Amino acid sequence: MKDLSQDEFSLAPGIVMLNHASYGLASRRVISAAQAMQYEIDSDPTARLGAALLGPLRRHSELLAETIGLRPAGMTLCTNATSGAAAIISSAALNESSTVVALETEYSSILRAWEVAAERSGATMIRIPVRLPFDGPEQLIEQMEAAVPGDIAYLQTSLVSSSSAVRFPVSELAAWAHDRGGRFVLDAAHGPGHVPFDPGGWDADAIFGTVHKWFPTLRPVGFLWLKDDLIETVRPAEVSLTWDAADLVERFSWPGTFDPVSRLSLPVAVEQWRQWAGRGAWEECAGLGDAAVEALTSIGARPTATPSYQPPRLRAFVLDRLTVSDVKELMTRAGIRPWVGPGADGECILRIATHVYNDLTDIEAVVSQLKGALR
Repeated sequence: MKDLSQDEFSLAPGIVMLNHASYGLASRRVISAAQAMQYEIDSDPTARLGAALLGPLRRHSELLAETIGLRPAGMTLCTNATSGAAAIISSAALNESSTVVALETEYSSILRAWEVAAERSGATMIRIPVRLPFDGPEQLIEQMEAAVPGDIAYLQTSLVSSSSAVRFPVSELAAWAHDRGGRFVLDAAHGPGHVPFDPGGWDADAIFGTVHKWFPTLRPVGFLWLKDDLIETVRPAEVSLTWDAADLVERFSWPGTFDPVSRLSLPVAVEQWRQWAGRGAWEECAGLGDAAVEALTSIGARPTATPSYQPPRLRAFVLDRLTVSDVKELMTRAGIRPWVGPGADGECILRIATHVYNDLTDIEAVVSQLKGALR
């Protein structure tokens, strides 16, 4: 797989890239197409920016929705997952009697955004710890039942948690939120191009995410999807010229002056992603993820989830007795680029994302650096 794909990216020689899930990685094909688009825009920006963007952005929003399995009518592109979340949170009608519930494994800026909204409105914010390794919804829902005394306004969870790479049982969590009278908001930053969407089964009220993590497009580009009854009320967090638009795509089409090329190049990235899928690349990447679990477990690393709750191409491990700084130093010195950071309880977590430019030698390189330190 690596021999077929390594020349499709601009990675520096000798770098073992296993952190695609943080920032994504645009392919050479997308970069080339985007450069042509940039030249075209700058040949006459007065004619090609502003209202002229609406048609292409609508088509690209529909393309992404159809590709990942969402209803196009509730979909819009936005700047990134953070901007999508900010729109939902800033539009939430919170007051002193409202309760917002979020899992402790949520992305830190999303947790902080809900905290700020709660502080401003007087709402109550409850954060629910998640025990690792995650092995199912039963204990988590028991904790939620014990920690939350009554009805809620919102439950915020992830499809796949960022640091700990847990694939959560979305349907069960949505059912709990709705039973408590609340809205269910899903952070799907690690979903598009990676984990199949099931909007009917999930029953989410709002979904936000990032496209550039798992499609080879430029960064940043995100999306926002809303149920029908939220389309009118959710507005961008920044008040721009299109803030008052009745149409959802138009409303998010102009967040002030910005570079639209990452959104405009999306069809090129989707087509390349489909070509990789057609040659079986994603199954191979999932196989590498399984190989990483087997190899790292054998030297003492602890997976953050049991197999049913591990996403296909993103795996994370608790490294006991090692510090974040120690592991970062080991990996940096060896030219290996996983994600390394603290878990919710301060433990050292190493996360590996597998892509078309990876093969088993990359997993072996990680094991080689860690096996002496873990044993």
